[in-house]
Amino acid sequence: MASSSVKQIISWSQFIGLLVVLAIAMITVSALPQLDFIFWLQQTGSPTEVKILQFFSDSITLFSLGIPTAIAIRGELKSEKKRTRLYFLFIGLSVGIAGLVSYIIKKIFSALRPYEVDVRIMQWSVGGGYSFPSGHTTEAFAAATALTLLFPTWKVALPAFSWALLIAYTRVHLGVHFPFDVLGGMILGISSAYLLHTIFIRKTELGR
Repeated sequence: MASSSVKQIISWSQFIGLLVVLAIAMITVSALPQLDFIFWLQQTGSPTEVKILQFFSDSITLFSLGIPTAIAIRGELKSEKKRTRLYFLFIGLSVGIAGLVSYIIKKIFSALRPYEVDVRIMQWSVGGGYSFPSGHTTEAFAAATALTLLFPTWKVALPAFSWALLIAYTRVHLGVHFPFDVLGGMILGISSAYLLHTIFIRKTELGR
């Protein structure tokens, strides 16, 4: 089963190790000229590139909710209804909880967005509320992690995390987040899905 494979390929030590690497990256990035980097990115992109990045940035809802819905529908049409409903619930909760925690953290830190603190930075995407952490990145990594935990294969992990990384990049390039924000979103999204998965494999059929 998928869950038993997950236990073998993703251990607690690997999970903690990944979070440590991302935390070190956050500390390092915070000491760098992030606004200059964003300004440089925006000078290198063409209008067509910006539109493409906006398209991918806006794909967050379609992916994070569309994929689990497709899985649930597939299960309803076959004989795997109970398990696929758990898949749907797990992915939905992973994204939902990550998004809620992200919202709470935003309210606590009340960090301004790049375009709000530097007139050189253009706002090329929706950026309501506060900056840290990136909500889009949080939800993208929660969805990618949840999918990979359910289907531990490179055929799932590679496109899922490639998409999540692209979402993170777009948020910086479009001027609505600092690199620091998206790294925080990565940590939050991955953690939410991984910790929730440990509950699911103990309390539901996903662990059998």
